[in-house]
Amino acid sequence: MSGRQLEIARAGEVAAEAHLVRAGFIPVARNVRVGRDEADLVMRDPDGRTMVVVEVKTRTRSSVWPEERIDRAKQFHLRRIARTLAARTPSGTPWRIDAIGVTLIGDAPAVIVHHTNAVEGQALGR
Repeated sequence: MSGRQLEIARAGEVAAEAHLVRAGFIPVARNVRVGRDEADLVMRDPDGRTMVVVEVKTRTRSSVWPEERIDRAKQFHLRRIARTLAARTPSGTPWRIDAIGVTLIGDAPAVIVHHTNAVEGQALGR
């Protein structure tokens, strides 16, 4: 990724995290790496129990919804990191994967679309 792309991605992650915090989520970690896999955000759901891996996709044009760029390969990696993180938490902790699309165009406020349980997987929770 170029420096500009990294800057845009980081701005999207910051906007997504702020949106989730306003909705009652609790930040746990950012940019978590497990092997080759990375989770943009790890949050605790407002229910106080569920852990959430959040994939953030950001765009600066209105051509496609950013979250549509989460292809099968990315879904596979998200499931794998969620399973790995779930294995590190106490038994019975539910996990899910959410996706957030962030659109940043000019000086307009960020448009944020949150998809709960966007990537379903087998045995994410324990």
